[in-house]
Parts: sequence; structure tokens; C-alpha cells
Amino acid sequence: MDKALSILIVIQRDIAVRDVTKGTLRYVGYTAIHTVNDPKNVVEFLLREKCDLIIIDHDSIINSKTDFLNTIKSHPTLGHKRIILLYKDELNASELKQLYNDGVSAVLKFPFQMTDVQKAISDATRSESSVVAETYAKIRQLDFFSFMTDEDIVKLLRMSKLRRYKKDELIFDEGQPGDRFYVIVDGSISIYKQLESGKIERLAELKKGECFGEMALLEDSTRSARAVANEEIMLFELDKAIMNSYDDIITLKLYKKFAYIFSERLRRADRKIRDLALYSYKNPESPAR
Repeated sequence: MDKALSILIVIQRDIAVRDVTKGTLRYVGYTAIHTVNDPKNVVEFLLREKCDLIIIDHDSIINSKTDFLNTIKSHPTLGHKRIILLYKDELNASELKQLYNDGVSAVLKFPFQMTDVQKAISDATRSESSVVAETYAKIRQLDFFSFMTDEDIVKLLRMSKLRRYKKDELIFDEGQPGDRFYVIVDGSISIYKQLESGKIERLAELKKGECFGEMALLEDSTRSARAVANEEIMLFELDKAIMNSYDDIITLKLYKKFAYIFSERLRRADRKIRDLALYSYKNPESPAR
């Protein structure tokens, strides 16, 4: 992770939270850290100083006399800025959808661990715009989204994220929380599993249009394997909190798609089992595999 990032902290009232956030960033290794107390002064600061990333707490957005997120998002030169939302109270799915739509790149719950901070920064710096025509065209062409209307896809992009990963970068590791699922927009990834012997075995290669990571999300469990980028890739990412809300027809459509995918996987597994059984019947002396 690039420790040369210039980070702006915007926390209006809670000085303790601001100090903890700043101290954690310094401990992790970031040195170019700035603070602004009042959100209405952020645009002036950003136009004057170099800044790669903004961390702002939820209370500052709510209590601000300006529409902070919309001001940044609609600004002709600042609209590309990555924003991490720092929050204390749980965000419901509707709030999360709206925040993503308003330009938030990643979220970070306080109090946090250092690994949480690093993950949020990683998510934010990998975040890509989902409103450009080129991105929409790529999503529209994927078979995974073929069951959706154009309106559905536009709405889905507003409540999800697109992330870029470089070759050999870790997407998630075995044992980590399963808090999101992915569809490959560009490139390919590999799934690895650590065996009891300690050996790392490659289980599968997934390519453009395929999904992964949904099992841990649906089962509310930790990741059972590791996912690594084979090349530079773009991933569509949807958060578990949004998937778990049934207040949107799109969510139901996604679950229907998952049901179809699982059915296909079971059919393939069933065929493989039958083939193995037939092979064993025809070759009774063959060694077990």
C-alpha cells in the first residue's frame, strides 16, 4: 500500500476520534496527514493542497451546513477524490446505498483496528467510477447481469462499487470475514486453498463475467479460500449489508441469479460424480483417486 498518500481528516466535533484516527494513520506509516475541522472549508483546502484521500465522519456530514458529498462529487476538478466515511452507529442498507451513490468510496467503523484502516484505504484507492459510459457498457455485456434491465443496472451501480487490483494482489484471504461478493468485469483471478499438509493448492481460475465470494456472504461465514488477481483486473463488488436487505427488487433478482448459478454447479458436480462412478465400475482394479 502506498504510504506516500496525502490524507485529509475532516472531523468537526469529536476531537478524540480525530486524534485516534490521525495517530493510527501515523502508526501505520502515513506521514502526509492534514486536518480540517469544518466541512465547508474542505473545497478551499483541496484546491490549495495536494490530497489523495478524504476521511470524514458521519456526524460532520449530517451536521454540516453544506451538502459536503454532493459539493465534492459535482465539483469540476474534485469529483474524482476518494472519500472514506467514518461512522460509529450502524448504517442500514438504505443509508449505505445512498452514501455510495453520493460518492463515498469506502466505509470505516469506529472504533477500529489497524487492519480495518488499511482495508478501508485499500478499498478507497481501488475504487473506480461506475457512472462512465465505458464502465456501464462493460457491465451490460456480462452474462451475469443479462437478466437485468438497463434501469436495473444503473440502479445497481449506484449502490455498489468497482475496484481495480493489480497482478498478484490479494482480493481476500482464507479465514477473513465474508462481507462482499464479486463479479469479474475485466481480467481473471485464481482461487487457492491451504491443505492440512500446509501446501497451497490452486482450485480454480475464474474469468470475465464469473462471480465469486458469494458463499461466505450467503452462509454468514468466513472465507474458505484465497482469491488472487492473475493480472490487472476490475471487479464489481456488492456489500453484504445491501445484499441482506430485501427492500429492493434488484436484491431479489440477484438471489435468483445465485440460485441459478448454484443449480448449474450442482449439475456439473453430479455429472462428475457419475463419470467417476462409471470409471470405477469399468476399472475395478484402478487405484482410488
